[in-house]
Amino acid sequence: IDYIITDDPVAMDIAFRTGRLDGGARGFGHYLTEERIRGYVRDLGDKVFFAQIEGGTFRLAFNVLKPGPWQDARVRRAIALWIDKKAAIPAVLGGFGWTSPSIAPQNPLKDKRFVVWPTFDLAPLEEKRAEAKRLMAEAGYLGGFAMGHLSRAQQPLGGQFLKDQLAGLGIDLQLKIVDEGEWNEARVGLKYDSQQGALSVLPIPEGTEGVYGRFSKSPDAYSKHEDIKVDEYYRLLREATTTAQRIEVWRQLQKYLFVEQTYIVPIAEAIYVVPYRTYVKGLVIPPEDGHTHTDFATVWLDKGEK
Repeated sequence: IDYIITDDPVAMDIAFRTGRLDGGARGFGHYLTEERIRGYVRDLGDKVFFAQIEGGTFRLAFNVLKPGPWQDARVRRAIALWIDKKAAIPAVLGGFGWTSPSIAPQNPLKDKRFVVWPTFDLAPLEEKRAEAKRLMAEAGYLGGFAMGHLSRAQQPLGGQFLKDQLAGLGIDLQLKIVDEGEWNEARVGLKYDSQQGALSVLPIPEGTEGVYGRFSKSPDAYSKHEDIKVDEYYRLLREATTTAQRIEVWRQLQKYLFVEQTYIVPIAEAIYVVPYRTYVKGLVIPPEDGHTHTDFATVWLDKGEK
């Protein structure tokens, strides 16, 4: 297997479409967008197929340990209600993803009873935005305010989308676009007012404490908070002895995190798209997480050669 190293997705597209590559890359920037797929189909027709993998969450998380209007739960809730989540799919995720009220493509390995956050906030966007303005006025911030946002230079679209969205609520989201060194240092600190976070949610509920839990226990958690009630939810989750009990605790925890306190605003889930030539056989496409099934031990090329 020859791995061709290039950090330029356009170069990857050209190499694939001219016959130099049999498969595309997995990684931010290299996953295909709707626009790029049109070029593949135009040049290759039925000689290419596209694998789809459930990806990570596009989110907004608050540093409530840093002074500012975002320490008020009403303000955080207003921001969550204001954001047009569906608009994030074409603007940030390349056109492939899902959000409320859907709960993702069919995935036989995921128990959909544990996926509950899309059931929140199902009112029309106009109603949610009216409530957002009411909450801002109640909190004393109807005129808006400025809020800093840690933004990774490698993934600039998310920050720009949030900035454009929140401008309508009177919030000046000041993007602090940083390189990988600053990003890796800053995301585990308290310097910035908000960020999107880095780690993915692990597939079992208990495993999510690293990204949803308290800052002092997990500095790489999305939101920077020290809410011991979150600890209690995870204790109850670990001690639950039946699936029904686990689901109930999980639902309470997610409602607490995403609605009652709004430490985190889940916006949309990505679908990662990877191109392969149709003669590539035996691929194992992971239902989620593009970092898995990368050994290609079962793969062969069926080009009809004798």
